[in-house]
Amino acid sequence: MNIRILLSLFLTAGFLLGHTQEFGELTDSRDEKTYKTVTIDIQLEGGVSVKRTWMAENLAYEVPESFCYKNEPAYCEAYGRLYTFQAAKEACPDGWHVPTIAEWKLLFRTYGGIHDAGIALQKGGESGIDLGLAGFGDPGRVFKNIGISGNYWDAEKKSDNTSGLVSVQKGSKEIFHSVIGDWHRNSCRCVKDY
Repeated sequence: MNIRILLSLFLTAGFLLGHTQEFGELTDSRDEKTYKTVTIDIQLEGGVSVKRTWMAENLAYEVPESFCYKNEPAYCEAYGRLYTFQAAKEACPDGWHVPTIAEWKLLFRTYGGIHDAGIALQKGGESGIDLGLAGFGDPGRVFKNIGISGNYWDAEKKSDNTSGLVSVQKGSKEIFHSVIGDWHRNSCRCVKDY
């Protein structure tokens, strides 16, 4: 197959999917840690498009009320930190924020919707978002489900003590959106302000 045919197939696939991706990096000036990023240009109806740049790794910046799984630093290196809701809101670098549920839903829709995007968004999936399965911690500092589930805050408060949570399960296409107590410890992804 010659290069023109391959290029044509690649461009057609991108057109049919309704989005394009660009990969980059972000260096957090607070601790000099570098994160992979992915910018997704999503084609909407009527020739309108939106771009969103997501961290393609779990946030690992240490703030009060952030934890390593089972308090073992090696887990922070591999999976990032787990945050209470308030800690997650304070942990994203300047110019970045915890995604709203609307931003999460736009991402889900880009890869097939809430019932089909789970595998595409997990580590090694087509999106490049690489949602890690870092498990979670509960208020009693019990940590569970590493390698089984990835649980991520959305930015919206649901009540005085609860907030939204997006979850993926190993090998599942389904994405779950639920409400959980703010004091639980979950992963955090950040989206660039726009």
